Amino acid sequence: MLLCFDMDNTLVKSNKIHIKAFNKSFLKAGLKKVPAKKLVEHFGKDKALVVKGVYPNLKKEKLIEILYYHNSFVIKETAKHIKLIRGVKKALFKLKKMGFKLALLSNCSHAQMEVILKHAKIDKRLFSILVGADEVKHSKPSPDEIIKAKKQLKAKSCFMIGDSIYDILAGKKAKVKTISVLTGDHTKKMLMQKKPDYIIKSVAKLPQFMKKLKSSS
Repeated sequence: MLLCFDMDNTLVKSNKIHIKAFNKSFLKAGLKKVPAKKLVEHFGKDKALVVKGVYPNLKKEKLIEILYYHNSFVIKETAKHIKLIRGVKKALFKLKKMGFKLALLSNCSHAQMEVILKHAKIDKRLFSILVGADEVKHSKPSPDEIIKAKKQLKAKSCFMIGDSIYDILAGKKAKVKTISVLTGDHTKKMLMQKKPDYIIKSVAKLPQFMKKLKSSS
């Protein structure tokens, strides 16, 4: 069985690194900083949609420029602000030991994912595959990342685990089971409106949950 994990706010607390990187990018592109709260409202979407959410009238060239800067700032400067969510690393090791295949799917670029994992001290070898937004045609809420992971790992059954409504939407489009965690910016009420199959407190609780699910099936 394959467990597909979102990264930001599912395994790591990452709002700070993206807020700083976006605002540095806006300034470098000759725009004004955006309040953190306004930016966070769009987190979980494709990075281009985050930028369009706060600057809807940007020309394509300017959007591409900002996304390039954001990628660079995360990799070179802001990833150091990453914080691992409590109990996550231990849970990933347990799940691996239980025989699950693990995949990491993110709307960050592959290079950003590697740097964030390094700063969070999560061994990337825990995952059978890493799929970044730059490795698929459409990132979440599109199902492309899940479909790619499933195909490459030849997985028949799969769960999508994430903190946002976009993870649920991607999972449903990919026709896999969805598990929402309450470690992100989307409330339980917001998540429930999109009808995930299950909701748990954190990835830290996942080994226990999967064991219980396995025994009841």
